[in-house]
Amino acid sequence: MLSLEKPASGKSTSIARPLQRIAELVNKRGLMVLISDLLAPVEELEAQLGQLAATGHEIVVFRVLDPSEIDFDFDEAQIFHDVESEKDLFIDPAAAKRNYLKRFAEHGDAAREVCQKIGAEYLSVTTDDPLDRVLSDFLRQRQHRGKTIQRHANQ
Repeated sequence: MLSLEKPASGKSTSIARPLQRIAELVNKRGLMVLISDLLAPVEELEAQLGQLAATGHEIVVFRVLDPSEIDFDFDEAQIFHDVESEKDLFIDPAAAKRNYLKRFAEHGDAAREVCQKIGAEYLSVTTDDPLDRVLSDFLRQRQHRGKTIQRHANQ
């Protein structure tokens, strides 16, 4: 059996609840950084990120994916464990790859379009790039572009 990911709780991960909670708690405008695989429904992403953008937050989205999710480079039929539903799924990669890649690309394109629509910066990275380096490179490039986080005296 192959497990692509091992979450802390093994339960469903909804992006809506944490983003909604942030919108409720954070009153001052600032830089919001979302690090996620964005494998939530696109409508959910649009509603919650749209709410943050509408209140004046600058949003940066890092879509982090395992290279296996992107390439679906499995050779043999095997059992995959869905960590969110806790179900085991028997998948023949030869039969599933084409449809998987099509749907995966469509979902990724839709997520990127949502980010563009609300004015969020969107970056796609893979788990084989250390996240600390990715974030450091992003902040360095951001500084070179002249964007800085504005600090308010009363924060």
